[in-house]
Amino acid sequence: MKKKYKVLLFIISVLLTAALASGAVIAAANDVFALCKSGSEKTFALGEETALREGAQKLKEEGIIAFPLLFRIYFSMKSEARTLPAGEYTLSPAMSYDEIRYELFGIGRERTQVRITVPEGYTTDEIIELFLENGIGTRAGFEEAIAHGEFDFGFVSAIPENPARKYRLDGYLFPDTYMFFSDSSEEEAIAKMLANFERKFTATMASDAARAGYSIDEAVILASMVQREAYYLSDMAGISSVFRNRLRGGMKYLQSDATALYGDTYDTYKNAGLPPGAICNPGAAALEAAVYPANTKYYYFLTGNDKKAVFSRTYAEHKRAVARWKKGK
Repeated sequence: MKKKYKVLLFIISVLLTAALASGAVIAAANDVFALCKSGSEKTFALGEETALREGAQKLKEEGIIAFPLLFRIYFSMKSEARTLPAGEYTLSPAMSYDEIRYELFGIGRERTQVRITVPEGYTTDEIIELFLENGIGTRAGFEEAIAHGEFDFGFVSAIPENPARKYRLDGYLFPDTYMFFSDSSEEEAIAKMLANFERKFTATMASDAARAGYSIDEAVILASMVQREAYYLSDMAGISSVFRNRLRGGMKYLQSDATALYGDTYDTYKNAGLPPGAICNPGAAALEAAVYPANTKYYYFLTGNDKKAVFSRTYAEHKRAVARWKKGK
């Protein structure tokens, strides 16, 4: 009797295990192929290009998929991409994995790409014009995104509010060559440049700047001045040292000609210390020079007739350099 009871118990347990397993299989298949899924549409936003693992987890948190690991496995079988593109998408829990993938990557829609090169030292206005010339976005859209767009970067949230600042993201739109979809939103385009800035301005650079008493934003402002003042890369570290020496030495005005061109509130002949924001978007070399200046005792410089910087320790030396420059004109 006991033996029959054990056999019956074993059969029941096998059937329960099979039922549970089949239920899991059905649930997984339903998640992948949307056999009988339902749910209303919702906006799914990625502020920047996102790793597949994090993207799948966010899809689960938004209630669009149920099995993020399964999504990653399926996705990897269907695509060589290992990241999800930045943007806003209309997704639904009723969509299959393929439908979600098609929406995220624009599969099934004709999307042309545009190659845009942003030169080092371009102002934010000049960058906006580049996008408009290439048929991406509107000026109002870019200005709104720059002023109020939500970008998930620590350095963006750390930018101090200053009514004298022209554009919130001045200095952070990293100069480089990019590929953009022609139907990219303004926020997508900006997020791509901000993500590039985050890669170029490393955590080590941020900590080294902090040790010298500079926030990331202050380093970016200084780099923008170096970018605009230096004609040659070899002069950048020296020019940075002049501004850093002046700030450290308590000199009231930095006296950068480049800042005067950006507006009265930026003019470092009239206003003490660093300007309220960057005067352009500096490249990697200028950012590095701002964080790692040359070790000098220079407090003055001018650009010679050959475009090379001429450095001086004292005002008397500087006046003599100016006199020589005028004779050479």
